[in-house]
Amino acid sequence: MKTFKTTLASIALLASAGAAQADTIKISTTVPETSNWLVAADTFKSIVEDKTEHTVEIYPNGTIVTGNDRVELEMAQAGAVDIIMKTTIWLSQLKPEFLVTAMPWIFPNAEVAMSVMDGPVGQDLSKSLNDVGLEALAWGDGGFFQLYSKGETVTGPEGIDGVKIRVPGNPIFVKSWEAVGAVPTPISFAEIFSALQSGAIDGGVATTPLIYAKRFYEVAPKISMINFSFESVGMIANTGFLAGLSEEDQAIVRAAALEGMKAQRAAAAAEDAGYITQMKEAGADIYVPTEAELNSFKDIAAPIYDNFKAEIGEELVSTVEAAVAAAN
Repeated sequence: MKTFKTTLASIALLASAGAAQADTIKISTTVPETSNWLVAADTFKSIVEDKTEHTVEIYPNGTIVTGNDRVELEMAQAGAVDIIMKTTIWLSQLKPEFLVTAMPWIFPNAEVAMSVMDGPVGQDLSKSLNDVGLEALAWGDGGFFQLYSKGETVTGPEGIDGVKIRVPGNPIFVKSWEAVGAVPTPISFAEIFSALQSGAIDGGVATTPLIYAKRFYEVAPKISMINFSFESVGMIANTGFLAGLSEEDQAIVRAAALEGMKAQRAAAAAEDAGYITQMKEAGADIYVPTEAELNSFKDIAAPIYDNFKAEIGEELVSTVEAAVAAAN
């Protein structure tokens, strides 16, 4: 209890300090300086400082929140930091509807996904955060989850049958991969590489940057680019901070956030292409399934998709499906 009270007191003190220095906009993120998320933050800073009297301070690596995502969220809600950056999968802990982006194969590619998130769907998801004191200013590309494995290249469900793979603990991931015949195996993220080496698991799913950065391709060199599940990353602002800006500055901040996230998307696409090239050069086998092969996965996972469609909200998922069809 004492620790909790101390945390709340610290947040309140920081919020007070933030209010006293309203001309400084604080952006916090728990990712490192090398992340493409910082491209968005840097672009935002450049535009805002050029067009307003505000200065922008960027705190990567969780330096202002001791690396804790939950504390960062609480500080954003309290106004101790003005803007944070979070993925839709992480935000689903607050609002289950954010899981819509993680639905298996709901988006065919990043371009379509971002077109949908730039439209009414992304706007409605943003507004859903208002009752917790937050608003998403713009959305970026958090990447697709791809399949990496040690055995033969996986081209369809038959290639994954009985294979032990590490997936995030989210039920959408677990149930979907169980449906196609894999054996989702609980392994902490820090232990994936050694688990692949020892044979405790035979593969897993992760975004391309993670497969590259954590060197999973060295021990599981068969990578199938299945675009299984997508996560978007939002630039999330405290609503009190926004309300305290003039209408002109609000418009500039929103436009700067969108430009920042567009720059992040371009950086993410370039990085993905570069990582794929480097993994190929290191001996990894990068396979892009045909439409028919992807459909074989989708058909088997369809009952799971329908179950989560009902859980997340039929209307929301149908709206996303319609937006995808219109953009595709």
